[in-house]
Amino acid sequence: MKCLALIGRDVSPKTSGQASEELSKSRQLGKSGTRSEHGTQSALGSDGHRERTAQGKEKEPDLGAQFKAYQRFADRRFPQASALTFFYQGEDKCNERVGIFAEAIKASSSPEKDGFIAIKLTALGQTSFLMHLSYILEQVRWVFSVLTDSSLPLLDRRLTLPMFRDGLKKLGVEASDAQTEKIFQEMLLQSGSQTVDLIDFVYFFRPSETDYTQLFVTKDENGQPWPLVDSLTRAEVAQMRNVMARLETLAEKASHSGVTLMVDAEQSYFQNAINRLATKLIRKYNTKRPVVYNTYQCYLKDTEDLLSVDLELCRRLGVFHGAKIVRGAYMEQERERALQIGYEDPVHEDRSATSRSYSRCMGRMMDAVKNHGAGLMVATHNEDSVRTATQLMEEYSIAPGSDRVSFGQLLGMSDHITFALGQKGYRAYKYMPYGPVDEVLQYLSRRANENRGLFQSALHERSLLRRELFRRLTFGVLK
Repeated sequence: MKCLALIGRDVSPKTSGQASEELSKSRQLGKSGTRSEHGTQSALGSDGHRERTAQGKEKEPDLGAQFKAYQRFADRRFPQASALTFFYQGEDKCNERVGIFAEAIKASSSPEKDGFIAIKLTALGQTSFLMHLSYILEQVRWVFSVLTDSSLPLLDRRLTLPMFRDGLKKLGVEASDAQTEKIFQEMLLQSGSQTVDLIDFVYFFRPSETDYTQLFVTKDENGQPWPLVDSLTRAEVAQMRNVMARLETLAEKASHSGVTLMVDAEQSYFQNAINRLATKLIRKYNTKRPVVYNTYQCYLKDTEDLLSVDLELCRRLGVFHGAKIVRGAYMEQERERALQIGYEDPVHEDRSATSRSYSRCMGRMMDAVKNHGAGLMVATHNEDSVRTATQLMEEYSIAPGSDRVSFGQLLGMSDHITFALGQKGYRAYKYMPYGPVDEVLQYLSRRANENRGLFQSALHERSLLRRELFRRLTFGVLK
């Protein structure tokens, strides 16, 4: 049994002032708009996102509702007051946190080179940037869905040149056939085939390099040019580069120290951006082994599709995927926010649906471990999920001591699971928060609250201990 570290230090402001300031900065970024080479500015509402008033035959839905900053949800510690939450406190603070993460990497390193550390991207950059980037990536997926055959699942769709040309007209984009073909050919250079799928299309767009406004421009109700896909502002492009530089500093240190760097999942309205940045790290550092793991929250409806996309992308790139599979940490907050704001609840309807998704994600990852050398962290306190994982390992002929499959539980919780795994030769880890006691206790209390079966598990664990103590006393077994 080994320990993996979680940073829990210098994260929560003493008041909601910084949360309100963060909201204000988000709105300021939105109001600045996004300028295209045409000298036009996309129409932005007071909350920093565009109103849906385009003239195209296919009108864009209000994708931005989920990716806006709202005063009532500005303090992300609530309704989960005990949540471990990072707020943006300036670039110097972000750089300071890099140093703290680096300390945890050093503490997790060992001669066996099998340590783990989990980090949060909201500690390393401005959350308004993460939210806007997530919104842009959602827009890109929406454009692809409109351009392709709606009768097929999104991951099975393929885009041809005629479909691309006709689809742009459907969206109200005024582009010559030569312009359309030029853009499509650039996409084909990445795909290596004669059609473009979702992966090709989404990764063709590089937010820090491409001005989308010159690619997909329609007109609003006043006849003014209007990009269907937002662009990052210059300040946000600089922020993205700063965040990536911090992530690469940590990934370099983790790689040289033999430590695996796990990028934690966070709220759904940040997750598109987190996935994109984690994938950039995976492409760069997972060429020889899975150094970087992305995290998949199985309580979210789109997680299985996301995992499928990431596995296929890694296969095409010839790199090793790494995944930490969790159920999810923000269910109450996600449901309340979706209900109050009025967008579709991103969370599965019940716990059994989440458990089924968890099992399917484990199955896909076990296949990737066996056939493509991927790395998997099964992070759960659920006995049934652990049992399923060990059965899958046997089914795929993955040895218990394989360095590509690990199990993790919180320190002090579900010890009967962790110790049983360790005794049978599996790589079992205890998830150990790193930081001041008051903040660490807040984190642990949140996790206990969200794992509602945990207290019942603790009673079960106590029963097992009593039974074992009775056995030893009765039969004179001392060890």
